[in-house]
Amino acid sequence: MRKLGVALAVLVALLFAVTLYYFMPRASKVLVTGTEVKRMDTKEPASGEHRSRDVRFIYATEQKSKNALVFRNEDNGWYFKFDSGDIAAEASKLAKNEVEETALVKYYGIRIAVLDSYPNVLSLKEVGSDYVYVPWVNMVVLVVLLILFIWAGVKVRRLFTAAKAKLSKKPEAS
Repeated sequence: MRKLGVALAVLVALLFAVTLYYFMPRASKVLVTGTEVKRMDTKEPASGEHRSRDVRFIYATEQKSKNALVFRNEDNGWYFKFDSGDIAAEASKLAKNEVEETALVKYYGIRIAVLDSYPNVLSLKEVGSDYVYVPWVNMVVLVVLLILFIWAGVKVRRLFTAAKAKLSKKPEAS
């Protein structure tokens, strides 16, 4: 039974970690190489109705590794991002510059080619090539979550220890 509990705890922690990795904002220093707007068609599973929407894309090259990157640029209420048009204009300006200028792209999500999924840009700003990004908010959030997990683990362990002690007591004879 103990192994099942440990396996369940590891599974929950793994699912939480994957979700946190997907939704936690990250940043990359890139050279913006282009922008594009594509029509994306989807089919609603319940009604079978076809819907389409325009999605803005930003193409970039990572500054250090020179890998090509593609970002989706859509509004997102969860992150209070309602300026995808402004970000697209800034990206277009940076792409058309003759001089290669470094930009800091903050985004969330991962590229999953099979699912046609792209990371979504949260912000884009021009920075110097020697700029160093330090994710202070991410570090604070992760430390707070670690403290909460340790606290919850101690509470659950005490609860199970108390329940085990109660079960191991022999009933008194009448």
